[in-house]
Amino acid sequence: MMGIQQALDQALTFLKGIWIKKRYIIISSWLICPIGWGLVSTMPDQYESSAKVFVDTNSLLRPLLRGLAVYNNPEQQVNLVARTLLSRPNLEKIAREADLDIQAKTQEDLDEVIDELKKNISLSSTREDNIYTISYPSASPELSQKIVQITLNEFVETSLGSNRKSSDSAEEFLNRQIKEYEQRLLEAEQRLAEFKRNRMDKAPGDTGDYYSKLQSQKGALQEAQLRLKELNSQLVSARAQLAGEEPVFGLATPSPELDTNPNISTQYDGRIASLEQRLDDLLIKYTDQHPDVVKIQGLIKSLKAERKKQLDAMKDVADKTGSYSQFGNLNQNPVYQEMKMNVANLESEIASIEVRVKTYKDNVKSLEEKINLIPVIEAEFQGLNRDYGIIKSKYLELLSRKDSAELSRKAEATSDDIQFRVIEPPRLPTKPSGPKRIIFYVLVLFVGFGSGLGIAFIVSQINPVVFSHYQLTQHFKIPILGAVSHVELAKIARVNRRRVIIFSLSTTVLLVMFAGIIGVELIYGKLPLHLLERFI
Repeated sequence: MMGIQQALDQALTFLKGIWIKKRYIIISSWLICPIGWGLVSTMPDQYESSAKVFVDTNSLLRPLLRGLAVYNNPEQQVNLVARTLLSRPNLEKIAREADLDIQAKTQEDLDEVIDELKKNISLSSTREDNIYTISYPSASPELSQKIVQITLNEFVETSLGSNRKSSDSAEEFLNRQIKEYEQRLLEAEQRLAEFKRNRMDKAPGDTGDYYSKLQSQKGALQEAQLRLKELNSQLVSARAQLAGEEPVFGLATPSPELDTNPNISTQYDGRIASLEQRLDDLLIKYTDQHPDVVKIQGLIKSLKAERKKQLDAMKDVADKTGSYSQFGNLNQNPVYQEMKMNVANLESEIASIEVRVKTYKDNVKSLEEKINLIPVIEAEFQGLNRDYGIIKSKYLELLSRKDSAELSRKAEATSDDIQFRVIEPPRLPTKPSGPKRIIFYVLVLFVGFGSGLGIAFIVSQINPVVFSHYQLTQHFKIPILGAVSHVELAKIARVNRRRVIIFSLSTTVLLVMFAGIIGVELIYGKLPLHLLERFI
């Protein structure tokens, strides 16, 4: 690693080499600085106009209508408009409104105008305060103000128009979707109705589980069969008891009007009365076509026919005896009549149970025949119901969204959700804002002297000069025994002084020129070339 002393010696060697080649610094600075300063002084003035606008996104209606209306994020919307403000369609519109397209003869010229606008129009913002600044520099102050005003109008109109256009597009989209889902809902309802007409008649019911219905019918059938066995057993026992009992005790004197005499009674009167009472109870619950009602009506009709036969027989007996005035009641055995009525009730209930058993058997048979068809029908029905439910829920949700969109649109029509307040309108600039010629003058000065230093360093490295015995020792690796001075040392000193004087004068003249240019720039704003033209 090189030591500090060696590094200092090396740096000193480089400086001495550059100093010896200082003529390149003079040449470079005089070639670059005057030409550069002249070019900078001829740069045209730039006039910049700017405008500031405050975007107020705090609306009073938004918190009041929260949950009822739909609002876009206004800040995101304004940021999006700001990012797309300098798109080509907007720049073309700005160019047309500023009459810049008149100067463009070809498409290439128009492209250059658009590129120049995109390059020079500046849009900046402060995110905390929502303040946007629009600026544009131009050689013409009127054009600068005009471009800023047009851009500001475009920014405001695009933001408001985008909000309304978004609302209209959303409402139009919702209307299309509602019509589509309404049509799909009608189709789903038609499919469901058609399915019920063609398929559900083969199922045991519109809803419910098929297997539970089958088990229910089988259970009811078993209960009915068990009840039927019980009634048959009771009927056999009742008939056996009835066979061992005498029906009557004797016959009293007959009456000539047997059919209408209320004192005449037969063995069928109690059964008929009981069955008629039971029939009245059944007619309250069922229709005339019910199996129990039909069965009881048949029994009543049969008993009345038997009663009429008995009355006719009693009348014949009364005619033969010739005694009609004292025809009394038929002395019937009350125990026998009660047993007879019990048998009739059992027979009636057995008939009703038999009809019920037959009905349950038919239902079970029908369900068992459809054991493979019912699951398919129920699956199809559930699928149709599921599709119908999904479409209906989407349709109702779209209707709710449409109401929210209409409420939002009415709220926007009542009061703008985004308000623009121009803080500083674009003004006509009276003083140029650029270019920053002083900075360019300083840069030209540094470039002129810096390039000379670079050239001098490169030449000193290409054609090096030995300044000390240390360099000989380092390069040739031989010891140095002594040093001998030049014979014409005084002449060399005079030459060096002359070169130093020339370098100093050259540098001083350039610095004086630089100071004069800076002073004129500070006083006049630019070099008064129109005054110099009088002396040329």
